[in-house]
Amino acid sequence: MTTPTRALIPTALLAALAATAFAGPSLTLYTSDQGLVKESRSLEFRGGRDTLRLEGVSNRLDPSSLRLVPNSGRLARLAYRWDVATGDGLLERSVGARVRVVSKNERVTEGTLLSADGGWLVVRAEDGALVTLSREAMQEVRLARPDAGLSLRPAIEAVVEGGKRGAGSAELQYLTGGLSWAAEHTLVRTGETTARWSAVVRVENTTGRVYADARVKLIAGDVAHTVPASPRPEMAMMMKMSADGAAQEAPSEQSFSDYHLYTLPGIVTLRDRESQTLVLLEPRDVRVKPLYVYRGGNAAGVQSKLELVNSSKEGTGAPLPGGRVRCYAPDGDQDLQLTGETTVKHTAVDEKLTLEMGYAFDLAAERKQLTDRRVSDREREYSVELRLRNRKKVDATIVVEEPAGGDVEVLKSSLPVTRTEANLIRFSVPVASGKEVVLTYTARQRW
Repeated sequence: MTTPTRALIPTALLAALAATAFAGPSLTLYTSDQGLVKESRSLEFRGGRDTLRLEGVSNRLDPSSLRLVPNSGRLARLAYRWDVATGDGLLERSVGARVRVVSKNERVTEGTLLSADGGWLVVRAEDGALVTLSREAMQEVRLARPDAGLSLRPAIEAVVEGGKRGAGSAELQYLTGGLSWAAEHTLVRTGETTARWSAVVRVENTTGRVYADARVKLIAGDVAHTVPASPRPEMAMMMKMSADGAAQEAPSEQSFSDYHLYTLPGIVTLRDRESQTLVLLEPRDVRVKPLYVYRGGNAAGVQSKLELVNSSKEGTGAPLPGGRVRCYAPDGDQDLQLTGETTVKHTAVDEKLTLEMGYAFDLAAERKQLTDRRVSDREREYSVELRLRNRKKVDATIVVEEPAGGDVEVLKSSLPVTRTEANLIRFSVPVASGKEVVLTYTARQRW
C-alpha cells in the first residue's frame, strides 16, 4: 500500500516548502529540444532523516540526469514522481476501493472497483455480482476515498540523512526536454553585391513550468545525446508568441569545447508554452556574390544562389548558428519583398556560406543533345548544345553543370571546361544583359 505523501512530510516542512525560494535558475539551451537546468532550492531540515518534496520542476525531466546536492547531511534517496492526478490515473490507483458509477441512462452501480482500462470498468456489487461498465456510457465516477498521495504536478522526492537542523539549501540539476532555441537570420539586399545580415533567436519552453529571472545560455552545435523515454503530458494549449526583449542588448559569444556558447544579457523569464524572440546579431553590412547554376537540363530553369564568406571584412565576423535564412530585396517603391528562404548549418568565422534562393525569373536555359553515337561496346561519343539567355538589367555569369558519370573526356568545347567533382563537368558562361550565349561541347564516355 502506498504511504500518503503528506504522512512523509511534517506540517511545518510542508509550509516551508510551499514558500520555497527559487534563486534565479541557470539554463543552458540546446537546439535539439533539450535543456540543462541548475538552480538552488531553499529547504528546512528537522534533523535525523528528512523526506523532502520539491515541486516546480519540468514535466519532461530526464530522471537519469537528476542530481541534488544538499549543503548539509547526506542524500540517501532521490526519486522523480510523475503520478499526476488524471482521470485514468485516479481509477488505476483506486482498484480495490469503493466506487459509485452513474451511467448516462441514470443507472447507478456501487461496489468495489476490481479493474479499469481504457474501455471498461469491472465492479463487484454489494451482492457479490460482477458488473462490467463501458467507459463510453459513463456519466460520473465517484471515488469514496481517493489516494491522498496522488500528486497535482510532477515532483522530486529526496531523503536526506543527518542534515543540520534549521534552514538549508540544495543545488538541483537535471536535463529536460521542452527547452530549445533556434536561430532566425535575415538578409536584406542593398545592391547587386551588398546586403545587411541580422539574426534573432527564438526560445521555446514547453516544460510545464515557468523559469523566472533565469540566466540563459545557448549552445550552438550538434551535441550528441540519447534521451530515454520520459512522461510528457499532452499539451492542451497552443504556444504563445512573444517579442519580449527584442530591443535588448545582443548576447555575448564565446568558443566552448567544439561548440559556440551565447550568453543572453541580464535575466530572462521563460513562461510555459511560449515562444520568445531575442536579438542575437544586430544588422551588419556584408558582401554577397550572386551565383546562377544550370544543372543537367533542369526543367525548373537556372537556380539562383548567393555566396558569402563569413569573414570580418566581407561577412558578419561572428560564428553563425544554424537556422532559417529569409532574404528580402526592395521593389520599385523601396518596399522590402521576400525573395527567398533557405537554411544554413552552423558556420564558423571565415567559412563560406551558399544560400539557395530559388530560380531566376530573368535567366533562361535550353539544353539539346545534338549527336550520340556508339564508338564501341564500352564507349560512346556525344555532342550537346546549351542556349543561355539573360533578360536581367545587369550582366550575369551562369555556371553550367553537366553530369559526367564514368570516364568522360571533353574532346572539344566552345568555352573552357573544369572538373572539380568526379561525376560533374562545369562551364562558367558570362552572359551580357539582353544577350544569348550558345555553349557547345563534344565528349567521349567510357565505362
